[in-house]
Amino acid sequence: MTFSVGRIQVGETTIAKCTGITVRYEGNPVEFYGGGYKEPIEIELGNMSITITVEFAEWSEGIDPDSVLPNTYVDVQLLASSADANRGIDGLTLSRCKAVSWETASTQDGFVTYRLELRKAYSS
Repeated sequence: MTFSVGRIQVGETTIAKCTGITVRYEGNPVEFYGGGYKEPIEIELGNMSITITVEFAEWSEGIDPDSVLPNTYVDVQLLASSADANRGIDGLTLSRCKAVSWETASTQDGFVTYRLELRKAYSS
């Protein structure tokens, strides 16, 4: 799924505004075979993960991404879907996400932004 805009929050506080967000769901197939069958009788997904890629994140003033990202679970709120402007998904929030990689980028206007990848943590 692709979303045009969103924000990263810690609790109720918005720490970054984001554009170009992609959400990818992944799971490894687990095949179950019955006696004598060549084809699986059931296929389920195991080791599921959700990866969120943010192309541009503009951080709120006073926020140091290099100190917040490695130590904090954040919520990623997805505000609009770019797939269909008339039926945008509104208000979808992925909670307990942790940054797994990030890099500094800059735009032509001189704004310093970040590109980052987050993974959603599952509660046990």
